[in-house]
Amino acid sequence: MKIKQIVFSFLFLIISSTGNAQDYKKTIEIEFTEYLNSIVNKNFAKSMNYVIPEFFEIIPKSQMIKLMEQTFNNPSMEFELKNPKILSIDDAQKIEEKFYSLLSYSNQMNMKILNEGEETEDEKKMRIGLTQLSFEQNFGSENVKYNKETDFFEILVEKQVYTISKDGETDWKFLVIEKKQKVLLEKLLPKELVDKI
Repeated sequence: MKIKQIVFSFLFLIISSTGNAQDYKKTIEIEFTEYLNSIVNKNFAKSMNYVIPEFFEIIPKSQMIKLMEQTFNNPSMEFELKNPKILSIDDAQKIEEKFYSLLSYSNQMNMKILNEGEETEDEKKMRIGLTQLSFEQNFGSENVKYNKETDFFEILVEKQVYTISKDGETDWKFLVIEKKQKVLLEKLLPKELVDKI
């Protein structure tokens, strides 16, 4: 009888702790989806509500919004993000006073470089070839396609993001991991996480 009670207690603990794990991951998923959708819909001011506040001590919020507006509204190119998808959310870990979870996601980025003047067929081929080479170096050749009919580059982008919360349950903020920005990340993440980048 006692063994049965211990087994039931153990199963209850496993089920309830799994339920809690799913709760905070579901919250991360909901909040990150809202963050991505606000970028896709060009609501950049709203998207900034999901960025860790310490980031704005380095780059002011108004400057970030302006930079995003310039990128998405650049007259020399057409630019759109589509099909954001969360690929995985790691278990959260507490480091000092905050909880951190690594999230992976993907989206499709479509980009069309607009030609400002007249160009010959050879010049266009060279421009497209150089642009494609640059994108392939950044995103991997298997993730870059050029659509001749629409003149758009279709790029599959996969990124990692640290999700950060003070209580490990709610109010998750996000920090996109860019290896080229390691100096910036060192100011915003604990050393043991930066070392993994």
